[in-house]
Amino acid sequence: MPSVRPLRPDLVLALLAALAFSSLGTMGAWAQETPAPQRDRPDSLTVMTYNVLYATPDTGTVRAIEAVDPDVVALQEISEPRLRHIADELDYYFHHSDEHEANEEDTGLLSRYPISRPTRYGALLYLTVDDPIRIANVHLSPYPYEPYALRDDEMTPREAVAQARKTRSPEIKPVLDALSKSVQEDVPAFLMGDFNEPSHLDWTPAAAEAGLHLGLEVPWPTSRAVTERGFRDAFRVAHPDEVKRPGYTWTTLTGDPDEVHDRIDFIYVAGASVSVETAYTVGLRDASPTDRSVSGYPSDHRSVVTTVSLAPSPSDP
Repeated sequence: MPSVRPLRPDLVLALLAALAFSSLGTMGAWAQETPAPQRDRPDSLTVMTYNVLYATPDTGTVRAIEAVDPDVVALQEISEPRLRHIADELDYYFHHSDEHEANEEDTGLLSRYPISRPTRYGALLYLTVDDPIRIANVHLSPYPYEPYALRDDEMTPREAVAQARKTRSPEIKPVLDALSKSVQEDVPAFLMGDFNEPSHLDWTPAAAEAGLHLGLEVPWPTSRAVTERGFRDAFRVAHPDEVKRPGYTWTTLTGDPDEVHDRIDFIYVAGASVSVETAYTVGLRDASPTDRSVSGYPSDHRSVVTTVSLAPSPSDP
């Protein structure tokens, strides 16, 4: 649960419902069945995806999240005890996911809004009693890592695409299937995480001509599968020029000239009421450009942050 604090009267019933629900065996560390009523629907939402790196100190992770002050954070490489501690430090609700196709029991969510219904791949949050949003959080397989195989001439682009499809399509498909109803019903949906695969929106002819990404054009399959299901890549919506704004999230830890810097951490959004306002990376500036630098940033991945505006829901007066 979040850190100890006085409960508002309107939260007491919600908390009791949460305890009853958790006794039935939820898919995660903490859940709240009935959302606490919110008076007004927010007109914007800031979300963050952040691979925190196993065994890094929580102080740096907390500092990075505090610098952004997001409403929702999707974390990867996070244990349940660490997630609980960070939630206590920052006063967030939290949910730790069980193992499934798209993670190895190392993903978790932080939220300023009650986590009303944990799901296999994330959670349903309520901004008000009538305004749900769907959050999914993934950590896809890192191996084989095709960009390194391309760098080392171990694969052709065609072989890299085939291998990526073989490795990650079985992981991402059930997540997209689970989100399809929300997308079809125009419920705001966010698919976030460490995909361990670049984007077809980055390894383009223009980027190859500019000498980026090993000078190769590669139609990476996972990002294509996601966008074909109605999701938009928030960073590319905000920064459509993949040459001027490559948006690298991998990696912060090396200046090795043979390193393949890339964008493998994503925030995808869906829903007609959701408009991307800003998107940026958070990390260190030592090895390659980042948008916001945080002292002592501990992870080997840059995090990604986006702020979206939310159009009024049909139920709003």
